[in-house]
Amino acid sequence: MSEQPQEQKKRVVGFAILPEKARKHITGDLLKAAAAVNIEILAIDPSKPVAEQGSFELILQKCRDAGWRQRLLHYLQHHPLTRLIDTFEAVQSLMARDSMLQPLADPVTLHPPTNDRLSSGTAGRDSLSCAAPVQAALEQGCSEADMVQMLDHTQMHFPLLAKPYFTDGRQGSHGLALIQNLEGLKRLVKGTGPPGVALPVMLQPFIEHGGCLFKVYVMGSSVVVVHRPSLQVPPEDEDITAQRKGIQIMTRVSAFDSKSPMGCDFVEGPPDWLLDQLAATLRSRLHLQLFNFDLVRPTENNAPGSKGADFLVVDINYFPGYEKLPNHADLLVGFLQSQLNPKQDQRPVLRRHLSSCLEPDSASDSE
Repeated sequence: MSEQPQEQKKRVVGFAILPEKARKHITGDLLKAAAAVNIEILAIDPSKPVAEQGSFELILQKCRDAGWRQRLLHYLQHHPLTRLIDTFEAVQSLMARDSMLQPLADPVTLHPPTNDRLSSGTAGRDSLSCAAPVQAALEQGCSEADMVQMLDHTQMHFPLLAKPYFTDGRQGSHGLALIQNLEGLKRLVKGTGPPGVALPVMLQPFIEHGGCLFKVYVMGSSVVVVHRPSLQVPPEDEDITAQRKGIQIMTRVSAFDSKSPMGCDFVEGPPDWLLDQLAATLRSRLHLQLFNFDLVRPTENNAPGSKGADFLVVDINYFPGYEKLPNHADLLVGFLQSQLNPKQDQRPVLRRHLSSCLEPDSASDSE
């Protein structure tokens, strides 16, 4: 009798994320696509010892609980061959806005491949630059004198965006306010502004970008960019401005309806080579594999606060909602294969331009 071929051992990958997030990320389509390439995906309960839940080749994690960290490190000590995506130290850098954008504090100059320099438009330039915008923190308990000193030092001009300093999911970490003038900034410092934003905050100048945001999803070497409507400063009305006294709570970008009249029809998007190089730069400097970043293109050359960059990265989120992307299961399984077989030839970069394909979010990607 001929011997029956042995069944190939499954590659087990653990997803350690909060239960409500696990229900969104670990979809039926994802499980089916993974099983087709002999990968088994299991949800890890962060509140229980990892070893009791399986033997894992690869663990993807997005939990901030101190007990979970201790349990996972204990597991890794006894299972040194298990790979972790991503490390606690690397993820921590995205939990506050000063460290989040530090890798692009100085502009980065990126160069296109030789064949792209011969094409027309933006891709035909010899180089393009990317940076984080000018920003400054207003800490809890700062005074008006501190505020004035900050404005003098940074040379930021109104209007300003006030974003929560911490982005670790705590209450109020998803607020956003537009500060029109000095009176509005004083109200913020005094704590007399509208509910939804309070110190500590990170201030960034509002830089006109045509109402278009490029949300770039990164999974290892795969890059997907989605064009989304973005913030626009509302027309200044004297009565409204007086009523709001210089500070206005804004809708989150991720909650904008894709059917909004705001759009990207008149804003030239980033060329593919720039997305590839910028994503690779951030992967290297952040030491992360799973994240997305928000990219805007100033409509004015050398706009104040832009550091003269052609494109600005204004936000970075760890392990975002990939399930919102079309064909997300194939994308994520491709990433898992690249991590489980790092010595094999990497699959070509998957890059797609998706125009306003995402539904409005009920919660921020950073949650």
